[in-house]
Amino acid sequence: MESNTDHKLIIRCREGEEEACRLLLSRYEAYVYRLCYKISGSREDALDFTQEALVKILTGLDNFQLGRPLKPWLRQVTVNVCLNCLKRRAPQTVSLDQPVADGVVLGDTLSGSADDPADAAEWQDTREVIQQAVSRLPPQQRLVLVMRHQEGLSYEEIAATTELPLGTVKTYLFRARQQLRSQLAGAYGWER
Repeated sequence: MESNTDHKLIIRCREGEEEACRLLLSRYEAYVYRLCYKISGSREDALDFTQEALVKILTGLDNFQLGRPLKPWLRQVTVNVCLNCLKRRAPQTVSLDQPVADGVVLGDTLSGSADDPADAAEWQDTREVIQQAVSRLPPQQRLVLVMRHQEGLSYEEIAATTELPLGTVKTYLFRARQQLRSQLAGAYGWER
């Protein structure tokens, strides 16, 4: 049902109807923002990336194949915009304190107890170390890690979205995990 209305809106957008464009963008703006935020780790960057992605989506509607699901195409356009923007910028820090969804903070989605002040302080230190470790990952490794562990995408979906070979996706994910493990082992004196 939603796919049918999306396709009708796309047809109307292609015909130049502004109201259809507004409806389509308002329907997916939050999704695009959340994806941009997960990839960038910053509200400011996510807002910039979202604007750029929404413009790309609107200008690229002529290339969208009707009859196919819209959301994977939106995700691919958004990821490509984010990757291009990240390549142009210096590495950014991923904040575990900023919301990733309505009232949900990324750090709160990780297990931990804040009942005991000592536990809360230790947990805050751990969050900061993880945040710094993730922010030091190369952009494409960070992207693949986010898509796999926060978006819940399969390797095949990540490969299709990023237009990377499946083996490259697996390699990036392996290297990202390995680098995180190494950084966290160094920070906490864990065995590798």
